[in-house]
Amino acid sequence: MNILYETDRLKLENEFEATFLTDKSTGATLLEDDFYGDPNCGLIDKENKWAIIAGEHLTIWTTKKWKRIEDEDLKWIHSIRIKDSETVEVLTDPWNRNSAIWEIHPLTFEFKRIRDFNDYKDQEYSENVIW
Repeated sequence: MNILYETDRLKLENEFEATFLTDKSTGATLLEDDFYGDPNCGLIDKENKWAIIAGEHLTIWTTKKWKRIEDEDLKWIHSIRIKDSETVEVLTDPWNRNSAIWEIHPLTFEFKRIRDFNDYKDQEYSENVIW
């Protein structure tokens, strides 16, 4: 298993296209999801209130429910970062013509496009993307 992210209580892992969120103290699986291709990234809130797994689609887990978001514009996610305690930013494929930065509110499952991201268009692939 490949660990995408973990906190003191939760662990987000994937094996091939299957992804699991596990409670480390009990071993209980809190979420299981399948991706087309492996997920690229994941995050867990420092207070363990939510988790996000991203790749070909976006999956958000909260302590109350989880949701799989399959939006054509919010697809092929490259990376995720925490903006503040209630907001996450997502970067879609930097080499795609529709590349953009999105804002996600994990507890409400709301998302909106912030701006286009054209910095890497027509450039060679790079492991490190500055956004």
